[in-house]
Amino acid sequence: MLRKLWRFCGDVRVNLFLLLLISSNLAIGSFYVNRYPQIFRPLNNFLLQDWYGLYGNNYPDKIWWLWTMFGLLVALGLNTGICMLDRITKLLTKGKQMNIKIFLLKITPSIIHLCFLIILVGHLTSMISGFNKVMPITNEIDSALPIQAKLLNHQCDYYSSPEQLKGYTKQCTVSLKLQGPGEVELKQVSFLHPFSYHGFTFHLNMDKKAKTSMLQISIKHDPGLKLILPGFIALVLLMLWYFPQINKIIKGG
Repeated sequence: MLRKLWRFCGDVRVNLFLLLLISSNLAIGSFYVNRYPQIFRPLNNFLLQDWYGLYGNNYPDKIWWLWTMFGLLVALGLNTGICMLDRITKLLTKGKQMNIKIFLLKITPSIIHLCFLIILVGHLTSMISGFNKVMPITNEIDSALPIQAKLLNHQCDYYSSPEQLKGYTKQCTVSLKLQGPGEVELKQVSFLHPFSYHGFTFHLNMDKKAKTSMLQISIKHDPGLKLILPGFIALVLLMLWYFPQINKIIKGG
């Protein structure tokens, strides 16, 4: 019974079916995101559980697709993991009988799947842990971090020409005094020029919906990057090696 369940969960046909369901679910989700931006846009500024407490909990009829998406992604991860384990186990038992290059070619797709799972776990980690907060520029920036941030000054440059852009903000620069464990540093942040400090990234943006286009500081700490970046780099390198080798074999090289 358990063996049949294991084989079913790792079936390639189940994988294709899950991918179809995920694609359909995302298409439905895009409708809700575009229709109700006031509910889903704050997801960019909160951890998932914080966003749910402030926004999602009040609209269960509009966020249901998020939970089905997470369920489908978990199922896809389980299916991919079982397929990968089955293939690696079979290859390891027959590995001594193979040429090393053939063995590497056969096992590379499974390692690529492993990289995919690592990236998936990294994104989930980023959504539920770390730190993500957006706050207006004030004299004392309450970051709720072991870092004290104080605004020293800020200045903005505005377009003087062409006429269509005259008066619009061109660039803003904010100077901050940061006090971390045993040190004080002066940093500047501007649009499209963030900086990192003790594992936290500071971004400058502008709330265009506010009447005075209020400047905002976005502070993020993303622990999932430790999984996402290595997983993505390994995946790309493996694919850059794997597909040319397969192409050579197909052409009889």
